[in-house]
Amino acid sequence: MTKQIWMILAGAAAAWAQGQAGWIATPGSDAMFRHMAIEGQTGPVTGKPIQATEVRHSQQVLSDGTRLESSSSSRFYRDAQGRMRTESAVRVEIYDPVAGFIYDLDPQHKTYTKTSTNADRVMIAVAGGNSRVSQTSGTPRGDRPSHVDLAIPYHSERQVKTDREGLPPQTINGVEARGSRITSIVPAGAVGNDRDFKIVSERWYSDDLQVLLKTVNSDPRFGTNTYELTNIVQGPPDPALFQIPADYAAGAQR
Repeated sequence: MTKQIWMILAGAAAAWAQGQAGWIATPGSDAMFRHMAIEGQTGPVTGKPIQATEVRHSQQVLSDGTRLESSSSSRFYRDAQGRMRTESAVRVEIYDPVAGFIYDLDPQHKTYTKTSTNADRVMIAVAGGNSRVSQTSGTPRGDRPSHVDLAIPYHSERQVKTDREGLPPQTINGVEARGSRITSIVPAGAVGNDRDFKIVSERWYSDDLQVLLKTVNSDPRFGTNTYELTNIVQGPPDPALFQIPADYAAGAQR
């Protein structure tokens, strides 16, 4: 059955829309993405309740030496039934595969909208900005596509030289993780570049908890972007976190 990937985006910096997707336990598309996807936790995952903090950091050095840095954090919750909640100061997203809805909450105005969904859709939930994107995927949940999105024109994608390597297991924030690194060489002329340049991306994943623990994406066009899951607590979160507060008003249903 064809799956869909829904990416719920809520308040991350624009550079985070340039992240990478489609490998190391993140479901992807059979075709390369035109843009790199923001990092986040994927579901539904049942029987693995967890609470944690997501930390994202972006760093870029301009040609004149100017350093640009931005950081953001959000809270992530997942219960044993696969419900997910991710929240920042300005946005809350709740994915409920049991009820069959995605809830988008606006804490400032105390309003929410809901969108129909089903358990056959793979969810990537991220707390931060105002956009919601869907991507159709022919890849069944759990498959591990090996491609990496380089945000380069279609005609030159096949010219990219890509090397993928497994990394020795390591412990990240108290959790055992397996890692993989993809190094891609974009040839001269692929995106108007006068010489080859290199993109290096690492992903670290816990098979035990079924969570993405850390990513490091380094691209000379966009700088270095990192994602890390911290303050990890195994155990069921408060069930009220997956309910709409009584003082929130309903908006449009999609």
